[in-house]
Amino acid sequence: MQSRENSETMSVESAITRALEKKPEVVVPAGFAARVMVSLPPRKQRRKLPVGQTAVLAGLLALVLTMFALAPHVTPVYTNFAFDLEMLLLVQMAGIGWWFFKADSRQ
Repeated sequence: MQSRENSETMSVESAITRALEKKPEVVVPAGFAARVMVSLPPRKQRRKLPVGQTAVLAGLLALVLTMFALAPHVTPVYTNFAFDLEMLLLVQMAGIGWWFFKADSRQ
């Protein structure tokens, strides 16, 4: 009796193993991809910002933050180092901004 239960258990286990190991066959209709592409809305064209222009904007942000950090220490006298540095940063920011918008207008 026990051998019969044992053989039934083995046959059930082997049937389960075969069922789990059986790979289903995937069938994709011939025009499926074309139908999906037709049903999608049209893509919007994104304007990509080049890496150089992104770096320029990051540099401008760094200059602005530095100027705000220096602002409490500035007295408008040419012998004040903070004032001189802030003027230098302002000239750099103007030059970078001019280059950025001039380069952008050429496109």
